[in-house]
Order: sequence, then structure tokens, then C-alpha cells
Amino acid sequence: MCSYMFVCVLLPLLALRASLEKEQNRLLEPIALGPQHDGPQLTGEVSPAAYRLGVRPGMGLGEAVGICPELAMITPDPARAAQIWEAVLTRIESTGAAVESERDGEAFFDATGLQRMHGDLEGVMDAVGVKLGPSFLIAAAPTRLAALALAGESGKRDGEADQPERSARVLPPEELAAFLGRLPVTILLDRLPAPAADVRRMLEAMRRLGLRTLADLAALTADAVADRFGPTGLAARDLALGLEGPIRPRQPFEQITEWLDLPDAATGIHLEGGLTILCDRLAGRLRAEGSSIRSLSIEARLLGGGSWSHQASPRQPTASPALLRLLLFPALEQLPRPADRLGLKVLETAPQEADQLEVIHRPGETRRRRLGEAARQVRAAVGESALMRILETEPESRLPERRMLLTPYSSE
Repeated sequence: MCSYMFVCVLLPLLALRASLEKEQNRLLEPIALGPQHDGPQLTGEVSPAAYRLGVRPGMGLGEAVGICPELAMITPDPARAAQIWEAVLTRIESTGAAVESERDGEAFFDATGLQRMHGDLEGVMDAVGVKLGPSFLIAAAPTRLAALALAGESGKRDGEADQPERSARVLPPEELAAFLGRLPVTILLDRLPAPAADVRRMLEAMRRLGLRTLADLAALTADAVADRFGPTGLAARDLALGLEGPIRPRQPFEQITEWLDLPDAATGIHLEGGLTILCDRLAGRLRAEGSSIRSLSIEARLLGGGSWSHQASPRQPTASPALLRLLLFPALEQLPRPADRLGLKVLETAPQEADQLEVIHRPGETRRRRLGEAARQVRAAVGESALMRILETEPESRLPERRMLLTPYSSE
């Protein structure tokens, strides 16, 4: 078992709350977060009233409406949810915590080094609670998974999410094995380093094999799990045994954003013009600071409510407005409806350095290097087997299939 003490901070129904904005009283009604325009037609977060009527997150829209005909779908606003959560993370970090957060509404930090500053573990959790307020669920345990489950249990079981009670609970290390053992294997759905569809298939296979709880999974040998479920199964077994690594805190960075209000019902050329202005503004700021963009997102506030975002990364860090326009213009075609506000947000930066020039010009070496980079990008986009080389074997053969054959392409 690890010697860390992880604190989990949860904000229930963050995405649904962010989409409701000032209409928070609608949480008392049967409502659910609708799907993204380009995503699967499944429900998102659901209100406590809808949950009591049988609606669950991840249900198909037809099934959810069939169960609850009065169910109202709310347009998602991921940009606002991300903005709210960024402010929450800043408040947690103001207590001295190094925060890890891979999804909005959920954060972890190691309290071991903060206990002397705040007195003890309870003092650390109280300090975070004072910064955040009563709507957050806070719990501590020796692993992230246990802290997450404990924080979820510390909320009201009847689902009164409009004013969830804040409870600072601590799981002692000696109780970790028993606590993890009674958790269902379905809690691993979003916890494994594999595509969600693959994890669902694995968990369904575990269910058919009679593995209902983490105790059932932990009782298996590593060889048996690897033989049946592969590396993903081994990662699940480690979580069931309480084996986790240290916190991976997010890197501190300055938030660089540019926003532009657009004319009503902005589409087509208006959006392209607005994006051109934003790219010029952002590139100017980056050049002044001596940095370049490694990753960024384009965000839009949609007419009628809701938001849309798209993340992009240039092949090499850049501060060129022309390259940014080429990278982002195609994304505008994915907008589900007109927007009245457009913005750019820098997610990751790099130093602004000029490409090093070659002292000796070697055309052959330059060509091989460029071909290798092109091959790497093709493999990353369509897979290893999509890039092949035609190799002459018997040019004089009468059989066409023996004259040439396909072999995996190598840039070496």
C-alpha cells in the first residue's frame, strides 16, 4: 500500500449547474444535460428529480424520455463549466496544494506536505472547505479511488443536489482494503488508461464472469488477469489492490485568452473575420512575451444558449497568425449554430525560438528527415498498417504478383 493521503474535492453536477446559469432552481425539476451536437445521443448529468424517476447518465435519449416523458433537456455549456472549474482549482491551490485534475468537477491533491501548515489532515480539509464553500464534497483516503468513492458517499443519498452537505471524512489506511473491496467494478469506468468503449467491454466481461466487486478482482492472480484482460485488466487490478502512483500536479501557467463579440447570427465570413482578428491579437501577445503556442482551443458562445469548443495543436510550436488561421478555419465548419462570441484560449506554450539553420546543406539528409516526419504523422493518423512501400522482387517474372510486393515502410 502507498503511504500517501489523498484529498478528493468534488463539485456535484458541475456541467448541469453551469448550463443552467441563473436558473438553479430548475434542479428541483426532472431535467438532464443534452448531448453535444457531434457526440453520441446520450444523456449527460441528470437532476436528482430525474434520477429518482429512473433517468441515468449515459442513457439513450429515447429511453430517457420513455421513462420520464416530462424530462427536459438542457443545452450543455462546456466552456462555462471549464471556466468555473478553473477558478475552483485556483482557490484550492491558494491553500498550498499541488492539484491534479483530469476532468472538470473532480480534483485531487496530496495532503501529506500540508499538514504541518494547517495543523493536521482535518485542518487541511477545513482550509479547503472554507475556500470553496458548502457545495463541495471533500474526503481523504490513501488512494484516489477510495477518496473519490468516499467523497461521493459523503453527499446526501437522497440526491438533494441543490444544497449538498459538506462532509470532511477520512479513511484510515488500515480500512482501505475492506473499503475498496466492497466497491463495484463499475467504478473503474473512467479510471483506466484505455478508451471508454474498451473499458465498458472489459467490465461487461467481468460481470459475465461473476466479478462484481473490486474484492473479486483483487483475489485473482496477475497472470490470470493479464491472460484474460491484458494491460487494462492489470491496471484495474492495481486500483483494486490500492496501488496508485503519486499526484501528477498540473503545471502552473498564465491564462492567455482572447475574446471577440460578434454581430448577431454570425456565420460564414463573419466568423472567419472574427477568427482572423483573434489570431492576430493572440500572435501579437505571444511575440511580445517571447513564447509560442503548442496547444490551444477555439471556443464559441452559441445563440440560444450553450457553448462549443475545439482543441487543436500545430505540428510545431508557432506564433504565426497565418498558421493559426490555417489550423483553426476548418474547425468553424463544426459549429452547430450561429455564435455571438468567439474566443481563443492557449492551453500550452513553448519558448519562441527560431529554427536552427544548417551549416552544411545536405539535400538528401533533409529529404529523408522530412519523409520520416511525414511518415510519423501518417502513422499517427491512420495506423501503422496504412503506410506501405512497394518493393521490386522479380521484375522479369511472368507472374505479376511476384514482380513486386508490399512491405512496411521504414524511414531509415
